[in-house]
Amino acid sequence: MTPAARFRFFGGKGGVGKTTTAAAAALAAAERGRRVLLVSTDPAHSLGDALDRRLSARPSRIATRRGALAAVELDADRALERWLAARRRPLRTIAARGTYLDEDDVDRLLALSLPGVDELIGLIELHRLATAAPRDEVVVDTAPTGHTLRLLAMPDTLARIAGVLADMLAKHQFLGETLAGGHRRDAADALVAELEGEARALYALLRDPARSRFTWVLLPEPLAVAEARDGVRALEEAGIKVDEIVVNRVTPVSGRCPLCTARAAAEREVMAPLSALFPRRRLSFVPALDREPRGPAGLRGVGAALARGRASGRTSRSGNPAVRGQPRKRGERHARPATGDVPAWLDALAPPGVRVLAFAGKGGVGKTSAAAAVGLALAERRPDARILVLSTDPAHSLGDALGLPLGDDERPVPGLPGLAARELDATAAFARRRERYRASVDEVFDALLRGSRFDIAYDRDVVRELIDLAPPGLDELFGVLSLVDTVLGRGRQAYDVVVLDTAPTGHALRLLAMPDAALEWVHALLAILLKYRAVVGLGELASDLLDVARDLRELAALLRDPARTRVVAVTRPGALPRLETARLVRGLRRLRIAVGALLVNTVTPPGCRRCRRAAAVERREIAALTAVVRSAAGRRYAMISAPVEAPPPGGIAGLARWLRRWRWDERSQGGHE
Repeated sequence: MTPAARFRFFGGKGGVGKTTTAAAAALAAAERGRRVLLVSTDPAHSLGDALDRRLSARPSRIATRRGALAAVELDADRALERWLAARRRPLRTIAARGTYLDEDDVDRLLALSLPGVDELIGLIELHRLATAAPRDEVVVDTAPTGHTLRLLAMPDTLARIAGVLADMLAKHQFLGETLAGGHRRDAADALVAELEGEARALYALLRDPARSRFTWVLLPEPLAVAEARDGVRALEEAGIKVDEIVVNRVTPVSGRCPLCTARAAAEREVMAPLSALFPRRRLSFVPALDREPRGPAGLRGVGAALARGRASGRTSRSGNPAVRGQPRKRGERHARPATGDVPAWLDALAPPGVRVLAFAGKGGVGKTSAAAAVGLALAERRPDARILVLSTDPAHSLGDALGLPLGDDERPVPGLPGLAARELDATAAFARRRERYRASVDEVFDALLRGSRFDIAYDRDVVRELIDLAPPGLDELFGVLSLVDTVLGRGRQAYDVVVLDTAPTGHALRLLAMPDAALEWVHALLAILLKYRAVVGLGELASDLLDVARDLRELAALLRDPARTRVVAVTRPGALPRLETARLVRGLRRLRIAVGALLVNTVTPPGCRRCRRAAAVERREIAALTAVVRSAAGRRYAMISAPVEAPPPGGIAGLARWLRRWRWDERSQGGHE
């Protein structure tokens, strides 16, 4: 990488056209004669779909008129395997010097899958790819908001890991200096220095405005703007410069079509405060296209529209008021849904006995609004049931969709006594569980370290740092533990139904696979405890681990039981959402989790010429989607279509009205294999 190389990150809520915008910007830069690397860090990659060609973890050359463009979809698991293979010996050495584990124990732990590996290794692998050949620009298509923020926080995590490893070596260094008169540095010390240097370099890179800039992509919709406000604030509080806001898919104003006119009016109201909300940043506006662009030819059109949007946009200099919420009629924000209007097909979507109804899909397709609407309707139809709508997406939008202030505690939804809603705070959940286990771990080490003169100075410090070091897959881990609490009812009354609003596709699949991955870790820790039981005994920690193992096995069985767990795959009638939905359904089939329904959102009704063109394209996409998903699912499922709304549905009454307009296809609904 030459000294002049610059990184441009594209982020935002999923489904806003972030991938297409990043690909178009990379292609445009290459065709200005530059050497460009285009990288996707999203575990549910759509970059190959946007470029209309198959990509891998190795750079693939993309044909351009000028310059050079190479594209990569990161494979975090393989990158981690390669990283560990090159450093396995010094890691063993550090563990042997700083813990009571032997090589077999260390190898057992290193062989386990690591939740959150995308974020942990993503920046390191990105840096490696960027420096492997001379580049002028590196364009990064990131995962949706919450996981992008976690990716960009990885330099701090890497520095903390280096600190823990350094403390593991501290006792060995002290003994060498005390007993041998000095410490000779070796590969273990070099690894710690490498991690410390990598952390400093990545930290500096992300915060150098001459080398790294961030473009936030959003749609002219209230939920997307609210998420953009929170995301941009978080980035800039971390010292990362956001210099451009791209407003994508702006409805052109033309003719007298009621739908187009209503959409344009709603979008104007949403866009009006953007200059004040995002001061001193370039605002770019890109019009909605009749067909989703794919391949270099289509992306050139997006690049041209983006350039025109930049020319017509402006850099705002005003203050920073609160973002406006979804406009609603007076008195309907907390209104109770109309009794008697709840569709009877809800009984087929979630018949008695279904305990988990998970909504999953590409970000930005409306799964949060859909989950909230179904939760409201189920509570209305089953007034005696206890129902929880739970968001496990780190970039929560559930409270915005319901028009309610939500947090990590379960809060009642007004007008529906049996319904509660919660936005999981994984960091707070980790802090609570950390305190629960601290005493148990201290008990083990009190027994293990009894009589050690280095206990306070070294061993105990290492253990406390390991307990405090949050795992990268925090969201998925505590999403699963929250399901244990709410569905299995450990120490509390269980909910009858949990409606789960998941993170976008890649992280939703990681969440649903988490019981098996976490169970592997529990078994490994139990095996290590049993191995050293003569020294440490088993105590509270072993008992807690046995309880966790029992819960994880029960939860895994529940998720694989189609009578108790079903997934609603939410999508839009477009090419990129269709392709990602097919991958989602194939992933669910590998996990043996049933697809109960496919919800196609924002379906355009016939109207003006532009609406008719859009509807014709959507019909073809829906037909292709139905065939692909039916084949991938391996079972029959329900088809639901939800119309486009202007403005988008929001608030309790608005979501209830929207759900009553959904269409249920009885012909495709059937039993599960």
